[in-house]
Amino acid sequence: MTRPEIPAAGVVMWRPVGDGGSGGLEVCLVHRPKYDDWSLPKGKLDPGEHVLAGAIREVLEETGHRLVLGRPLPSQRYPVGEADKVVHYWAARADDSAPPWSGTPEIDQVEFLPVPEAMERLTHPRDAKLVADVAADPAPTVPLVVLRHAKAVGRGRWDGPDMERPLDRRGIAQADRLSVLLGCYGVSRVISSDATRCVDTVRPYATATRRTVELEPVVSELGHEQQPDQAATVVSGLLAAGQPTVLCSHRPVLPALFTAAAERSRCEVSAEPTLPPGGFVVLHHRDGVVVACERHEL
Repeated sequence: MTRPEIPAAGVVMWRPVGDGGSGGLEVCLVHRPKYDDWSLPKGKLDPGEHVLAGAIREVLEETGHRLVLGRPLPSQRYPVGEADKVVHYWAARADDSAPPWSGTPEIDQVEFLPVPEAMERLTHPRDAKLVADVAADPAPTVPLVVLRHAKAVGRGRWDGPDMERPLDRRGIAQADRLSVLLGCYGVSRVISSDATRCVDTVRPYATATRRTVELEPVVSELGHEQQPDQAATVVSGLLAAGQPTVLCSHRPVLPALFTAAAERSRCEVSAEPTLPPGGFVVLHHRDGVVVACERHEL
């Protein structure tokens, strides 16, 4: 019989020590008086909460730091009563503007410690392994979010030009939810196919963050049919630019986008991720090379 799961999310939050990080890293640990243990910031998801939003919320509640997520780390699974707790983790740079921690009943101490001291202080060896993972590859990464547009009105129910086919009610709700999730990665550049359903998928985020939606016709279905080689050019250019970016496109175009990313990757990037409407893959890259990726659905 399959054991029920308790979904949770957390972060290995780090900051450089010394000028330019020349003194290494410090890692954030929290003390829980209820258990009298030292752990990484983490917590259970609220009902219906997306794991990305949960990670950001938990760290804010437990440390006062407002974060932008970096590369994903290995998840943890361990028994809690008759269920398994599954904790998803990311690396993240600390918020230098966070106020001093005043404490709560759940978390009474927040400390940044050098990596060796942090690994020794942590109560659970599984947490120390995550710290070692970050310390072994500490350089920051940049996210490229490749997004399939949200749910659109069906082709059979739309009489106008396909380029003008809008989102349906579910798609509008997905676009609103995506606005929060894109913020978890600190996306600062918004690029979309010029099809209405793509533009409207990223418009809520662009509006909320006062960004301009940049139109890229070659990643529309028609544009890709006419210029299939341009998908690789777009991907290589975005990886080289090194700016947190979302690129919204269509299901038939995604394989070409991911194939181009795979050619510039140190990790496995599937050319056929079978993303549902509103699903996305985050390509975490450094110096134009993808070093980690993760897949999410709404």
